[in-house]
Amino acid sequence: MKLALREDMTPGETLPERLEWLAGFAFEGIELVEPSSLELPPRELEAIFADSPVEAANVAGSGALLDPDPQERFAGKELTKERLHLAGILGAVGVLVVAQFGPVPRLPDLSPYKTAAELERELCVVQLRELAPAAAEAGVPIFLEPLNRYEQHLVNRLDQGVAFCEQVGEEIKIMADFFHMHIEEVDIAGSILAAGPHIVHVHVADSNRLQPGRGHLDFRTGFAALKEVGYDGYLGIECRVEGPYEESLADSAALLRELWATV
Repeated sequence: MKLALREDMTPGETLPERLEWLAGFAFEGIELVEPSSLELPPRELEAIFADSPVEAANVAGSGALLDPDPQERFAGKELTKERLHLAGILGAVGVLVVAQFGPVPRLPDLSPYKTAAELERELCVVQLRELAPAAAEAGVPIFLEPLNRYEQHLVNRLDQGVAFCEQVGEEIKIMADFFHMHIEEVDIAGSILAAGPHIVHVHVADSNRLQPGRGHLDFRTGFAALKEVGYDGYLGIECRVEGPYEESLADSAALLRELWATV
């Protein structure tokens, strides 16, 4: 298991400064998100990471793949292709894509032909299939992040993400996020066991979306399930942080390592 932190949660004015800070706290990875370092040329990013023990855990893709505007959808696909190429260069786990934001569809309801939700599901499959060759060429997958019902309607549970994986192919994977799972999954461990090899990245935040250890989420059973399916990748901390920032993150990181080691 390795720990990662989002770039926008990492202290420092430049990417080298952020990587130095993460290395000092024994984090192994950084999640590259908008805008920040993703504005740098790929080869410059590659050179920066070559000088650091911290790796690029993943790269953010577009959130516009299901935008009602076809020009926005096209731009979203092109951006995601660029990010897949970058992820391949950097050796990242993959490109993170949130297929749709918002608790209701943005596409029109065309009932009785198709509901808005049906249109979005079918469009999502089409978009992912068009991106699959770029993922295969880059040698890294696109992975979907299931979000809770208050943030997204399309992919809330792991099994819904797996359904897209099975419709599109090996180029599509999923993330398991403990905060969202504790809202949507009946059994977090059971859902992880069922999703198995489709999981390529994990986010950790506690029940109140603070850092792990500040809520009532039981990470042990979920960690045990991840180990059972052979997961040994990143645990990415994505949350609000309560208390003195560096001390609180260090305590949370130590707790995660202890929990992982003892299940």
